[in-house]
Amino acid sequence: MEERDIRGMKVGEVMHEDWPTLKPDDTVEDAIKLFARRGISGAPVEEDGRLVGVVTEGDLIFQDADVRAPGFLDILGGMVPLGSWAEYRREALKSAGVTMDEVMTRDPVVVSPDATLSEAATAMAERRIKLLPVVEGDVLRGVITRRDILLLHVLRPDLSAEEGG
Repeated sequence: MEERDIRGMKVGEVMHEDWPTLKPDDTVEDAIKLFARRGISGAPVEEDGRLVGVVTEGDLIFQDADVRAPGFLDILGGMVPLGSWAEYRREALKSAGVTMDEVMTRDPVVVSPDATLSEAATAMAERRIKLLPVVEGDVLRGVITRRDILLLHVLRPDLSAEEGG
């Protein structure tokens, strides 16, 4: 028997094809209920089968966070903002949002079903994300999570193939 290196396994072999999704007009309350009911921390947002974004607990926590405006520096009677107005605007809008369309992360990092687990793990580590939508074109096919990859390393399900027959 030859043991298979899980790093070379394809994402399509281990992805969740039945992961719950949200729609752009679903509310924050809908998302929180879904996360609690399914024991998940994020979900793709899809419209007509096409991925349009991702919503995670991190996106929803902005509902309770204090968004701080940039400070100002008074120089020669003029006010100069200390910080990014664009970032403040983005966070303020996210904090006020009530639908997935308003709070989701658009253009999320995605992976193909043909990508290796090593490629998926690298993308997750580099971008510090826990949930990676699996797409072909812009059509959502499933989801893979960091936990899936970690469990493969620890539990090592039967990944061996018999030689010969």
